Amino acid sequence: MDVGPLIAAGRECEILEAGPGRVVRRSRDGRDLEREAAAMRHARRHGFPAPEVFDADGPDILMERVDGPSLMEEMVRAPQEAHRRVRLLATLLRDLAGVRAPGWLQAAPGCPGNRLLHLDLHPANVILTADGPKVVDWANAARGAAGADVACTWLLLATTPAGRPLDERRTTWLAAFLEDAGAEAARPYLPAMADRRRADRNVTDEEKAGITAFLTENAQP
Repeated sequence: MDVGPLIAAGRECEILEAGPGRVVRRSRDGRDLEREAAAMRHARRHGFPAPEVFDADGPDILMERVDGPSLMEEMVRAPQEAHRRVRLLATLLRDLAGVRAPGWLQAAPGCPGNRLLHLDLHPANVILTADGPKVVDWANAARGAAGADVACTWLLLATTPAGRPLDERRTTWLAAFLEDAGAEAARPYLPAMADRRRADRNVTDEEKAGITAFLTENAQP
């Protein structure tokens, strides 16, 4: 695909200009992104706010450009409001739980079910556009129990460093998320989500230790 300048870069992908209102999401290692694009199309067809996909070819997805701050940026900008803003994650997870997964989508290990899962729905992956929130980065999309997605987000919110202003208020905004998202339905899936997170090569040893401590405190016996 023809692309322009680099807009942003993450651990796995780069985002490049591709004309008015469009970008290309390109895998850094040449990984095929067509399944990810198909999951985004499926979510959008069923009313969930995923970016529009125009085309997909191997390591490239030609997609809608989404402009605006991330939910994380807004939480950092006004940490005293984080408890209110984080409730948006619970709303998005409830909406996604209403979407049945396509049969071709891989199953999430240890989480049997037929719901479409994002499995990385954290504040940095929610972009607050003029048209409402858009959920990006569907690389981990899978099929399974809706509670597994809540467990994944819970784990990320509880164990990923967010910076001093937010970390100091973590108890408050995490409680707000759990009040709306439903901790008890998610709790059985915490071990599977913890195993998955600890297997991620990008997770530091310190984070892994924090995940283990979190699991000891919060998972069912």
